[in-house]
Amino acid sequence: MNFILPVNPNQPDADAIAKAANCLVSGGLVILPTETVYGIACDPKQPEALKRLQAAKGRDANKPIARLVASHAQVESLALHWNKGIEALCQTYWPGPLTLVIETEMGWTGFRVPNHSIPIAVAKAFGSSIALTSANLSGESDPRTADETNHLSADLTLDSGPTPNQAIPSTVIKIHSDHLESLREGALTFSTLVTVFNNGLTS
Repeated sequence: MNFILPVNPNQPDADAIAKAANCLVSGGLVILPTETVYGIACDPKQPEALKRLQAAKGRDANKPIARLVASHAQVESLALHWNKGIEALCQTYWPGPLTLVIETEMGWTGFRVPNHSIPIAVAKAFGSSIALTSANLSGESDPRTADETNHLSADLTLDSGPTPNQAIPSTVIKIHSDHLESLREGALTFSTLVTVFNNGLTS
């Protein structure tokens, strides 16, 4: 049964954040708000939790799921390659609607730092990266309210009201050593990201 907890985004309740982190630790699914859409999260180190998340969304098991992190330092520690271009993107757009796909020991993995107090607080309390994807059935519209996620089978929902921005997903880019590849254009334009990346490389 999905337990819904109202949470003030301006002052997240510590008990609600702890409940969400503990739910993830126990292998549960948690629905969280972000600045763009509501997402559904789990502990990526638990295969059964990942299977539940994929089943809840009706998602192809071979389709990768991005990771929610609390800071770019967590990503830098996992990346096989890091440069000033990546650093410039992180400094400019994180927290914000940008997903960076970077090569790690796990393979190519997407990372995002949402510009929203609640997922950041949960990530900090959890202490590691969290698998996070939009809380909708695959192929359907992205949810801006907790009510729009009720059809998903989750264990806990943190409801902070409607998302503050339009339901435009994050822009997703893949970072090769010295250039970017656009995987999905969303809230940020690819051309702007290329400019920031290239300026970072030459700074």
